[in-house]
Amino acid sequence: MDRCVVFALSLLVSVAAFAQDPLRNLSGTSGTPGPSPWVRSGAFFHAFSAHVTHVSEVGPDDPRSEVFSTNWIALGLQHDFGNRFFLLARGRVSLEPYTIPEDDGYPQTLQYVSAEGGGPLIDRMRPHDLVGEAAVQVGFRPSASTLLHVYAAPVGDPALGAPPAELRASGIDFAEAPFSYDIAETFHDSTSVVTAGFASKWINVDASVFHDAVTFGEHTEIPDGDIDSSSARVTLTPTPNLALQISRGTLGEDANEREVSSASLSYGTKNVALTALWTRREAQTSPSETAYGFEVALRGSRNTFMGRAEWVDRPLGFPETLDPTATEQATHFAVGYIFDVLTASRYRAGIGVNVDYHTQSHELDERYGHKPQAIYAFVRLRSGS
Repeated sequence: MDRCVVFALSLLVSVAAFAQDPLRNLSGTSGTPGPSPWVRSGAFFHAFSAHVTHVSEVGPDDPRSEVFSTNWIALGLQHDFGNRFFLLARGRVSLEPYTIPEDDGYPQTLQYVSAEGGGPLIDRMRPHDLVGEAAVQVGFRPSASTLLHVYAAPVGDPALGAPPAELRASGIDFAEAPFSYDIAETFHDSTSVVTAGFASKWINVDASVFHDAVTFGEHTEIPDGDIDSSSARVTLTPTPNLALQISRGTLGEDANEREVSSASLSYGTKNVALTALWTRREAQTSPSETAYGFEVALRGSRNTFMGRAEWVDRPLGFPETLDPTATEQATHFAVGYIFDVLTASRYRAGIGVNVDYHTQSHELDERYGHKPQAIYAFVRLRSGS
């Protein structure tokens, strides 16, 4: 489909997938558990997060010490037409192409990003794209508890997987990306996305067609390309604070076709956020890859504790000699703490640290030394919701 046609559709049809609340649903049509406050017609909203981080390594003979910033901001405007129709314009951008080294990303020991994910990168993580989402959305409610929707965006998130890690309530306070990024996260920044579906109080069913896009270099362009991918997702919400999703998608075409399956459980309250996520990628010319794990955030009035555990497949022989015909599993842990010096209703500002730990590193001591660790000390500012 021509990109001009898709862009025109995005100006005419689209939808807020799960509820009218834009702060609850910041990415595509994915649903995030938690209370869903009413948003009045004509309301302007924003949500944002920014870390300014100093990372230092312990273990390697030549440890790295760098400063970078991970960040994003989402903006939108909603208008209701009576009690049944609503229009929601929404966008999300990140300045990471300018706040992270464009050639090789920021240091992240034992990270792996393939060429399909915007690499190849080893021991570093790439910036997010300048434009993460741009959409105009419309929905129709047959009743007070049901919604019919069509979502369209030149840049957006298809109906596949859980929300991106940096937007999840359980992941927003980490200064670094998950080690499962290459398997579980790369499809969130797609282009020419069109999604349609049905939502009720208990279930949300949606399906997408899109272009499986990836950026390189400066990460500021919007990749062109025909629609070549599709996906479908079912999300169950037995309570407002709990969401269970299962989805499957096909990325690319012909010899480059990959199948992606995802399942997740998310729980969220004012003080606790938890996500358990499983993702599998299957390709015609390479072995299947699986990533699974969980992350948790515990929040008090000024103190936040977070943890993340991941088990991720990567090419055999990592990092020296990558064998694409076989995989091996790596285990990664990250723990962190933040003390908020500002806790206004709309903003939270604090200082914190998170530290990585890797269980298989003793096999790689010639490159990484004994028990390598990366320590991320940061200042974090984000919206309070």
